[in-house]
Amino acid sequence: MEDYPITIKDLTLVKTKVDVKETEKFDSEGQFMSLAVEFFKEVCQLTLVLSCTYRHDEKNNPRKWKRNEAVLGGLMIRINKMQMALLDQTCQDRSEIAFILLRCLGESIINLRYLLEKDDGDLFNEYIEYSLKTEKQLLNMINKNIKKRGAELPIESRMKRSIEQAFKTSSFSPEEVDETAREPWGGTIYKRAKSIGLEKEYFALFGLLSHTVHGNWQDLINYHLEYENGEFSPKPEWEPSRPQTLLATALFSAEADKVFLDKIIPPCPDRDKINELLGDVFYRIKLVDELHEKFLQNESGGV
Repeated sequence: MEDYPITIKDLTLVKTKVDVKETEKFDSEGQFMSLAVEFFKEVCQLTLVLSCTYRHDEKNNPRKWKRNEAVLGGLMIRINKMQMALLDQTCQDRSEIAFILLRCLGESIINLRYLLEKDDGDLFNEYIEYSLKTEKQLLNMINKNIKKRGAELPIESRMKRSIEQAFKTSSFSPEEVDETAREPWGGTIYKRAKSIGLEKEYFALFGLLSHTVHGNWQDLINYHLEYENGEFSPKPEWEPSRPQTLLATALFSAEADKVFLDKIIPPCPDRDKINELLGDVFYRIKLVDELHEKFLQNESGGV
């Protein structure tokens, strides 16, 4: 933590300019892609700023996060890292890898918004306990092996200390975790998304991308195989990136930033400024998305 608080005035945030008349003259998707990349960078900047925002104590001094606050802050940090990794693979025209990262990003955004909008302490406990089940299972296996062998190996001692530290950090004891429970925290991710009005986003940014994550047949025929006359051949080339995915993800991320801002950041000049920046970038992204759609419709086939 810095000796003095940094405010929005201390940061240099780049704003992507949009000239509608010039954009309407675009004759290639590459030009739209360049704009999409710059917009995504803007959203990444705002996500990073929000993810590193400290709470204040009763004397209005910055303080570190408590456990449940750390869940939300940690998710924001993860979201920002996934954003940057997604941007990296998109700029390298590796859509296959970008889609895998997009699914991770989508799940984290859904989880963050679910926890924010439900605002239920029991859900934070469920979220943490669900993760600790694996640690408990590993601890049981280590203890079983030690008992069977009659001696504890150095590597087992280190692993047990690491597991014990994970439980201590989480404010749980191993005895409090039921490692045999099957139900996911908060229900399935689909139920979580649907309950907060993100059903369409679930299918677009999570459900359909399961093919890519798991290497399902649909992923193979879309990106890794060529089909002709009933036969297949290898397709080692990477699939190029397109603007739609990055623009849609930038909007989805900006919406999550807005929810975090409204729920977590108390009223202050910086909050007002960030709110203004989010509204502005959201408007510009929507504008370019509409211009891109118009460009596609003017192209042959409109795809």
